[in-house]
Amino acid sequence: MRSLKEIYEKVSAEIWFYSKDEAREIAFLLLQKLWGISRTDLLVGETDREADSLEFYIERINQGEPVQYILGEAWFMNRNFEVNPSVLIPRPETEEMVSRVASLSPKTILDLGTGCGCIPVTLALEIPEARVYAIDISDHALATAESNARAHQAQVSFAHANMLDFENPFEVEEFDLIISNPPYVKENEKPEMRKNVLDFEPHLALFVPDQDPLVFYRHIAEIGFRHLAPGGSIWVEINSYLGRETAAVFEDRGYRHVRLLKDFFGKERFLEIKK
Repeated sequence: MRSLKEIYEKVSAEIWFYSKDEAREIAFLLLQKLWGISRTDLLVGETDREADSLEFYIERINQGEPVQYILGEAWFMNRNFEVNPSVLIPRPETEEMVSRVASLSPKTILDLGTGCGCIPVTLALEIPEARVYAIDISDHALATAESNARAHQAQVSFAHANMLDFENPFEVEEFDLIISNPPYVKENEKPEMRKNVLDFEPHLALFVPDQDPLVFYRHIAEIGFRHLAPGGSIWVEINSYLGRETAAVFEDRGYRHVRLLKDFFGKERFLEIKK
């Protein structure tokens, strides 16, 4: 028998693609998912398993493949979501936005570009009295989102629709909250991105043209003018390099309240918008 702590340290040391702290967290995720251990087990547990059985996964991680795709899951606001290469891996910044809007208790919610469905599923569970709707242009993403809604027993209505040519597919005409984490990374920012994102996550959900980086926000502004209920709000995640420019899109469209908010890293990351 060997101590789990010894195996954990060995696996952490073999993950060289990431920083030491990231490698330790990834090593735990592997052991948690594949061997069913807890953090307490790392302190006192023993096993007759061999660390060599994890080499296949470690090799994939060191090639840059995100551990969330390897394991097929990611955590978002203390809930486990299915993920795959057709959807973005949920980010902590998006968690922060969702936790902020959950306190608003909207009765009707529309999520634009839902991906794995972590935003509408979480809001449906946090605000059970709300009616929640979500769209995506990708059929594969919608299938993943629907699977996550079933797994969490969340009441969310999904539909295939395009933000850039939006025709409302739902019976609800006005929404108290319109929320979106649209593509916002410019093509010329690719050199700044890590291999695990650039080579594996869906470019359709990440990138916008350099010559028109705010294209999705212009369309969200138009959707809001048609479908935002009186007193309702739009919340969007944004490119931190384009905070003022993104705010101006909504101001120029005639929204009276446009508030730029920083995330917990101090970056301009969200907009709260009202008519």
